[in-house]
Amino acid sequence: MSSAWQIFSAQLQRRRRRFARVRRRLPVPLLGALGVVSGAVAAHTGFSVEAALPVWVFAASWPVWREPEEGAPDPLRFRLRVRRIGWRASVTLVLAFSVAQASGATVDWVLALAPVPALLESLLWPLWPRSLRRAVRSAQVYEELVAANFGYARDQDRSRLGRRFGLRRRPQLGGWAGALAVGFDPDRGVCGRPQPLASSEPGVKRGAPLRATPARALMYRWHEESVSGPQLERWLKTASVSWSGRELLITDGRQRVVRADLAQRPEQARPGERVLSRPPTELVWLTEKRRDEFRTYLETQILLLDAEGRRLLTLPGLGMRQGEVGAVAHAAGLRFAAYELLLSGWEGPRPLSARLFPKRRGHIRLRFG
Repeated sequence: MSSAWQIFSAQLQRRRRRFARVRRRLPVPLLGALGVVSGAVAAHTGFSVEAALPVWVFAASWPVWREPEEGAPDPLRFRLRVRRIGWRASVTLVLAFSVAQASGATVDWVLALAPVPALLESLLWPLWPRSLRRAVRSAQVYEELVAANFGYARDQDRSRLGRRFGLRRRPQLGGWAGALAVGFDPDRGVCGRPQPLASSEPGVKRGAPLRATPARALMYRWHEESVSGPQLERWLKTASVSWSGRELLITDGRQRVVRADLAQRPEQARPGERVLSRPPTELVWLTEKRRDEFRTYLETQILLLDAEGRRLLTLPGLGMRQGEVGAVAHAAGLRFAAYELLLSGWEGPRPLSARLFPKRRGHIRLRFG
């Protein structure tokens, strides 16, 4: 009985959301059609077609006049309201220009001033309190995280349906409830992070020398189609994350070495080595999992973060074991955390991992080969 009720309530919520989306989007085509009709009537009766210009401008700017969607975090709704104030002021100037054009007046200076309120709002936003801006960034990251998990679960269900029945219909929302239950800590890192799969705090004393290297079996298991040949052999031979007992050494497939002195910032690098811009305090094992209709794609990265949670170094984790890397972090006296991001499709110019772990100036990216 409870299962049937959950399915019914999920279907009801889905229909309500669909009706709400239609209701929010309906005014735009209606106003656009009204503008076309008014323009046709004006042209037929001998008036200027510019008489319909205010209706077209109002139709195109309708999303600016709407309230932010319900259910979003309060800081994010506040940011959207503040942003729309500037956009509404700009749209009002454009509407004034269109009305003046329809009446035959020439007020080009009004159109020239139209972008000023929207640009001024963006320039004034950094002057708001830092705590408010951080809360807004955390809310934005949380929304992106939920959307990414939702898309991954959707693609996974489509893949299962396609393999079993040859269908590509949209599954019920009730089957995706687990994907939306995202644990999120807004106070961790630069702008909040999801709950880690595994984590450990640094020990009181640093341990003995330890080294983590890639394993051939893991390379073939996950990356058999993407890596092979001399690059693979060079990576297996040279790549490592090691603790020497005094400093952390990271080596990539091009035999480039980065030395991290955890006690203080080194004054200069040794020949053939690079140094970090700041002492690291945390080592992160980050797995990005993408799903399409046929298979799952994994990408693992090893990150070194500073005390603020910004990224100092990025190393591919191809073939490495999470446990060995975590043991090296514990021996070096660093915090360790393992995260898994479930993603769907293309993420845009700034992926979710870049929002969670932004780069520090002087960031070092090591390569596979």
